[in-house]
Amino acid sequence: MSELDTKKSKVSMVHMKSHSNKSQIGFGTKSMSRLRVRRQSFGFAGVPGIRPVERTSQIAIEFKRPVLTYLPTYQLGPNYKFHLPTVQKLTDELLDELWDGHKYNVQDSPALALRIAGELMRKLKAIQFNRYRLICVVTIGQKRAQSYNNAVSFLWDHERDNYVDVQREVSTAFIQVTTFGVYLD
Repeated sequence: MSELDTKKSKVSMVHMKSHSNKSQIGFGTKSMSRLRVRRQSFGFAGVPGIRPVERTSQIAIEFKRPVLTYLPTYQLGPNYKFHLPTVQKLTDELLDELWDGHKYNVQDSPALALRIAGELMRKLKAIQFNRYRLICVVTIGQKRAQSYNNAVSFLWDHERDNYVDVQREVSTAFIQVTTFGVYLD
């Protein structure tokens, strides 16, 4: 290597060092460590108008999400069925606690109906009847020598679906609590 080549290489090294110092301070060109890398978009491949991003490098190929596969469970029934005596017992306990001694009041009775429905749903969800939709209907009415008819309709599976109906009366009011367990699958 000649003396001229070594001088030239030293000069270019000093020149490169001065440019790298400027880029660290904020002057001049950007450093190579701040390259923008575009990530691959997941989940938009099938949407018309959105093109998948072509990969230009193999960076982080091992972090690609696996393909989701759903296998059939072949489970044709619930793990824990809607058990009528358990629901009946919970409803009776709740009505013994909240309904006894109630006198019909236009302001208090709707709030009591919501409270009973909420408490009953909370207790039933704690039991975890899996694959069942739980529906609780609470009706409070004033006794004034009138008739009362209640009709609810569902698409019903007589093998898996069931309901519990509890009625109570006091001197001024009546309550009807109906809890449905409707199988989902």
